[in-house]
Amino acid sequence: MANYKAGDVIRLTRNAVGMTQEELSNGICSVETLSRIENNRHKIKRETYRKLMEKMGRGVHDNCALCMGRDMSLLEEYIMFEDAMAKREYSVAERYLAHIREKISGSLVDRQYLKRVENFLGYDMKRIDAQECMSQLHVAMKMTVPDYECYLWGEKRDKVYPYREQEILILMGIGNTYYDMNEMDKAIWVYETIIKSLDAGYMDAKNVEELKLINLANLVRPLGKLERYEEALSKAEEGLDMAVSQRYAHALVELLMGVAWNKLKLAKKMEDSKLQKQELKESNRMMRQAYYIAAARKDVHNQKLINENLKYHFGEEI
Repeated sequence: MANYKAGDVIRLTRNAVGMTQEELSNGICSVETLSRIENNRHKIKRETYRKLMEKMGRGVHDNCALCMGRDMSLLEEYIMFEDAMAKREYSVAERYLAHIREKISGSLVDRQYLKRVENFLGYDMKRIDAQECMSQLHVAMKMTVPDYECYLWGEKRDKVYPYREQEILILMGIGNTYYDMNEMDKAIWVYETIIKSLDAGYMDAKNVEELKLINLANLVRPLGKLERYEEALSKAEEGLDMAVSQRYAHALVELLMGVAWNKLKLAKKMEDSKLQKQELKESNRMMRQAYYIAAARKDVHNQKLINENLKYHFGEEI
């Protein structure tokens, strides 16, 4: 669950919707007070926050997707569901999701959560195709940010919108689905938009780092597909450095493979045979490292993919 800086959320939202401080503060507070709020130098009352956000056409929703504070067993079900999805144990995930449905509230953000995870599960289990998945993700996103597309491809694409964690997860799903549909440019733009929002500083650092790691790993894939290997390698290395320095396991296997795969592709273009040999050796080493981390995490899916890459590119298996 992410925490947010109210002042930054207000400032970024105001800039995104195109309002001045004078326009937003009129009838709610003084311009000076709004300025102090936006600079996080004035503690804001919940009612004032609500009025400001509603004036900008943005509802005030609970920051947490689930009402975990009222029911700790719901938090446990949520964690187990996410773990099962990560391991691709879909029948297990389905059972936990059934329990979540029974306990979750009917709030807008909870309904949005259900639409998101039900859609992801249905797509992963091949019950719905990519087009239906994309359609349902659009519906889920518009539940809280009705005009979100104008910040992706529309007239406000240069603006930074302060998406909540739940909305970022939906956008990630949209990017992943574009990737599956072979629309690489759109996938890249979605991931870059997410990273731009995360870099705006309105969310607590720990959540930002974890989400950014995943999106850097996501971004590497379409860049590589478009043969933009140097860009892909740079993003993979950025994520890998962050993961190692902060001791995050999130997306570590994917980032290692991103570095290894793009190093391999660049090595094959090298004219210096000695340097080429060194880079290929490093690529092989990193693939093996990724395999052992996947094995330790009992990630059978990635173990299989890595072995396939080792066999195809190096004629080896683990």
